[in-house]
Amino acid sequence: MNTASDLFMMMNGDDDEHKCSMMEFVKRMVKDADEQKPLVGIVAKLVAKLVDANDKLPADREITVFHAQKAPAVNVVDYAERIAKYSSCSSCCFVVGIIYIDRFIEQQKAQNREFRMNSLNVHRLMLSSIMVAAKFLDDFYYSNEFWAKIGGVPNNELNTLELEFLFLTNFDLHVRREVYDMYRERLLEWHQQLVSNSYTGRHTTGVDGARGCLLEAMCRGSSHSDSMGMDLDRDSGKRDEMAVDA
Repeated sequence: MNTASDLFMMMNGDDDEHKCSMMEFVKRMVKDADEQKPLVGIVAKLVAKLVDANDKLPADREITVFHAQKAPAVNVVDYAERIAKYSSCSSCCFVVGIIYIDRFIEQQKAQNREFRMNSLNVHRLMLSSIMVAAKFLDDFYYSNEFWAKIGGVPNNELNTLELEFLFLTNFDLHVRREVYDMYRERLLEWHQQLVSNSYTGRHTTGVDGARGCLLEAMCRGSSHSDSMGMDLDRDSGKRDEMAVDA
C-alpha cells in the first residue's frame, strides 16, 4: 500500500507515457476512493455474520485483553459505520484491518491458543486493527485519545489494546498490493454471493463459525467453495450508546 505522495511519484516517473498532471492524479485518487467506499459496509457485514456464527459455538476458554465481560449493546455494523464516519480514515483501512485480524488469528493458532472473533471481543479488535491500519496507511490520522472517544473505550485501555495487537501480530503491518487486491476481490465476491442468495430465497449467512481467519470464511461462503465536527461531546448520547467498556 502507498500514500498519495508515493502514488504521485510513481505516476510521474521517467516513463512519459505514464506521467500525469496533478489534476489528473487527484481525479484518479477521488475515483479510487469512491470505488473503495462500499468495502466498509461489506467488511462490517462479513465480520457481523462471522460473529453471529461464532456466538453459537462454545465460549473461548482463553480470555484476552480484547474480551469484554458482556457483549456491548452496539452491533458490529453500526460500530463500523461510526468508526468510518468519525475517524475519517480511508476506506482501504477496513480491508487492511481484516488482513491484520487474520494475521492476529493465525498467530493465535500458531501458538495453539483458542481464539474466535465473537461479540465479546469483536469491537475492541476492530477498533485496534482499523486504528493501526490508519496510522500505517493514511497521511493524516487522529490521536489515540480521539480514537478512544470514537470507539467508546478509555484512552489508557486503547493504548494497551494497540500495543497488545501489535505484539500479537508481530508488528507485521506491511501489506503487499497483490494481497490487498485478493482480499478486496474475495470481499466483493462474497457480498455478491450474499446478494444473489437473498434474491433467490436461499437463507444462508455465507460464513461458518470457526477458529479460522476471515479470508477462509469468505472463501467458504463464495463461489470458490460451492465529516464529523471535532466536538464529540455534542454526540455524548450516541457515544454512551456506542460505549464498549463493559
